Amino acid sequence: MKLFTLGATGRTGQEVVKQATELGYDIVAYVRSPEKMKIQKNVEIVQGELNDDKKMEQAMTSCNAVLVTLGNPVKDSSADLFGSLMPRLVKIMGKAKVKRIVSLSSMGTGETILNVSYPYKIGVKTFLKGNQADHEKGEKYLAESNLDWTLVYPGPLFDGLKTKDPLVKDAASGYKMPGAPKTNRADVAAVMLDQLNKKDSYRKKLVMCSK
Repeated sequence: MKLFTLGATGRTGQEVVKQATELGYDIVAYVRSPEKMKIQKNVEIVQGELNDDKKMEQAMTSCNAVLVTLGNPVKDSSADLFGSLMPRLVKIMGKAKVKRIVSLSSMGTGETILNVSYPYKIGVKTFLKGNQADHEKGEKYLAESNLDWTLVYPGPLFDGLKTKDPLVKDAASGYKMPGAPKTNRADVAAVMLDQLNKKDSYRKKLVMCSK
């Protein structure tokens, strides 16, 4: 299976690439700054901008699924990223004939606010508000598409080791996550990769945190 990744130079994206290669996947890492990527076996690095639809389509054509771990920098966390990218990505995937996508979001975005507890809910209503509004804009385009999508909503991200059994719940269940849902990036990567071949996760929103 060959995976097309967006966000491979970020901390979560690096973990996705690392774990994916360990599992035997081939990777196409579409990145703006290839110098930030290590040369790795079974990883093809393609330099490109997010607004270069044609180049992205060409790089994606031989792939079976898309993994998105993009995020805005802290200094500009409310910038228009997903709101502008997702409608174009849906079209690009259609042209490249790729239907499967697993995309990283943020717990508290959209209807997953119903899964959030205090004190984390304070952050969702204040400093995370702009960033999550951008996520929500983009996710609406996925929901309206005919793609086989899964959205993963972790709590605050940390650089910890992969844990044995992270907490993962279908957001639609209404399950209330812990009030301090610390989430290791390694667990996020593992959960995203684990969903790739699970048809029962198609068109699902999954909230998660490390235990």
